[in-house]
Amino acid sequence: MKQRLLTATVASALALFAASASADVAGGTSNSANVAPTPASGIPFFAPDRAGLVFHNGGSFRIDLANGPIQYSNAAIARGPDGSGNYYLRGEDIGFLPGLLFGDIAQVWRNDVVYNGQTTAINSIRQLITPQFPLAGLVPDFGGLVIATVPGSPVYFGEWSPKPAGTIPYASTDLNMGSAQRTVWYVGENPTTSTPTLIDVKYNVIGINQHNPANPNVYTGVLNARYGTTTPGLTGSITRGSDSINFAGTNITATGTFTNGSSISGQFYGANAAALAGIYTGGSSAQDHVAFGGAKQ
Repeated sequence: MKQRLLTATVASALALFAASASADVAGGTSNSANVAPTPASGIPFFAPDRAGLVFHNGGSFRIDLANGPIQYSNAAIARGPDGSGNYYLRGEDIGFLPGLLFGDIAQVWRNDVVYNGQTTAINSIRQLITPQFPLAGLVPDFGGLVIATVPGSPVYFGEWSPKPAGTIPYASTDLNMGSAQRTVWYVGENPTTSTPTLIDVKYNVIGINQHNPANPNVYTGVLNARYGTTTPGLTGSITRGSDSINFAGTNITATGTFTNGSSISGQFYGANAAALAGIYTGGSSAQDHVAFGGAKQ
């Protein structure tokens, strides 16, 4: 009887699915077979048509980033650490029904990175469980998920990797970003669809690559945008130690996107292109890919 009741509850939640393609959400990914940007599903715990992700390794929910993993992991961190100083997301942090079904769901972290006076919040989630019937195949596998939020905008960028095979350790900072399936992504609300006529606009930009929440080490740099001119483009670079990504040759389109034609692509967001996000897919493997984003100075 309990299993039938639970199945009916899940079926009722699925009946509330209301997500549809929305012109107000746009993004990109290095591997759409793993992770894709999407408007969030209209189901309990999520707000419909907000910036979200869908995971194709299992699960059909289109997660709402702000009201899902970001909000819930922040709540878990606010509750406080365990006796070993680690933070865990529990079913009860999400709601009554998840609290009945799950104990500790994931280990979570938050890093606030300050660059040129702007603070980028980076939430990291390491999934501990594999949902069983009747939720198997419905609840997405978050795996290792890193979400950075552009300051002041509902714009997000980050990386994902599947859970490793075998027993998942209860405490670890390894998000399995060494996996060949590692995927970088970005998504945001209110994409800029017509670039303004502005010259020499500067953006403070953060880049994410194989993030270690215990020892954050991000790319940083200032990008300079010229749009609506005879020579629109994005220049500058982001660096981490001796590694650097140069944006020379990156063109800005009249519809708010930018690309260098090969390894760099992205989107402007908000009024007067207040924010940007994108991905770099150069290098020799998925481990070299970088997700980046930033706001105007």
